[in-house]
Amino acid sequence: MILTQEIKNQLTKAHNLDAVVLPLKQIGPFTRNFKQYIFAQQRWQKEDENSKSICINIKQPYPEDLQKYIDDNGLKIIQKDITIKYEDLSYNEVLEQLIPVQAPQGFETIEKIAHFNLGPEHLPYKFLIGQVLLDKNRNLRTVCNKTQKLDNVFRTPVLELLAGENNYEALINEGKVKLQLNFQEVYWNTRLYSERERILKLIQSLKQPQPIKILDLFCGIGPCAIRAAKEIGAICLANDLNPHGVKYMKINIQANKVQNQVTPLNMDAREVVLKIYSKEINFHFDHVYMNLPVLAINFLDVFRGFTKQTGRLDLPFIHVYGFAKGLAEEDLLQEVEKRIKLCLPGFDRTQILKFHILKNVTKMKKMVVISFQLDKLSAESDFYLNDPKDQQIDSDDDEIQEEIVDQQVKKIKQQ
Repeated sequence: MILTQEIKNQLTKAHNLDAVVLPLKQIGPFTRNFKQYIFAQQRWQKEDENSKSICINIKQPYPEDLQKYIDDNGLKIIQKDITIKYEDLSYNEVLEQLIPVQAPQGFETIEKIAHFNLGPEHLPYKFLIGQVLLDKNRNLRTVCNKTQKLDNVFRTPVLELLAGENNYEALINEGKVKLQLNFQEVYWNTRLYSERERILKLIQSLKQPQPIKILDLFCGIGPCAIRAAKEIGAICLANDLNPHGVKYMKINIQANKVQNQVTPLNMDAREVVLKIYSKEINFHFDHVYMNLPVLAINFLDVFRGFTKQTGRLDLPFIHVYGFAKGLAEEDLLQEVEKRIKLCLPGFDRTQILKFHILKNVTKMKKMVVISFQLDKLSAESDFYLNDPKDQQIDSDDDEIQEEIVDQQVKKIKQQ
């Protein structure tokens, strides 16, 4: 169905409402004191030369404060039958008349872009849903739907335009920085804002030399590195494999005036660390930030033999994201410890500074964040990288995903 003007004209909703009649001089005080009770989809209506009425969104018995005001001022209550047209109907009120299923509520906004993860029950009505959402949110420019899981090497979404402009550029304010991106070309999750807040506070709380130096191995468009530079004065080496992500990171570094603090790189994460070991890249880091949950734990093998490779006895803190299965935190810890020990033989859970459950993916599967300091035994071990066939993965879906990612990384390296 196409939402034509003719269909819009047919969409109405009738209401029988109580209305309060007030002298003109009481309109201001009533509006200030009882705004929450005023029916938002109707304006004040003239009753006579000295009074107007306004509909309220509640029926008797009224809340005590409203009833007292009515009684103290001798106000009159009348009945109003009003009809709300399409322009004043809400998103839910429109869709309940147009589709046989409940309107989808879960969408995320990125500046002027709204994106859904629509379920199968909503797909037959996706364009209708997109148009209504656009009509009812003046701040939106584009409405789209994610059509596939994030199963490519760059974790970028496959988007279908539902309504509005085919324009996925966005400018986001986060913390003390502004970040530009193209949602179709890079990975972005607005809800990770509070997680970046948490990590930056944790990094700042740990005793270390100043300025703090952070190696961000999967940085995307650079939100963590740029915020660390801007907000806590850190020096950052920020890397991502996605050339589009690095393009926007460079734009964001310049826009936020941290070009003397953040160095962008576009290569495989292990290659960055190997180049630091070989002195091709000169960077002495205090923290490693590894936010790529499906793969990051497997990259920890590059820090086995850290001291033998660098000669450093001061060992870095590592903040790594991953998935784990279990109902209890103990189950999650056991799985995470087992996976990390495959990369770092000296690791045990007593070294964990912070174990944080970021979100529930399913009832059993959680996204977790582990912060710890690289241990001496692992750092002084012989350096070698794990065979990819021996690496642990999170689930059947993740195994398929990791195989796809590994193949795509190889293709990129061959280009």
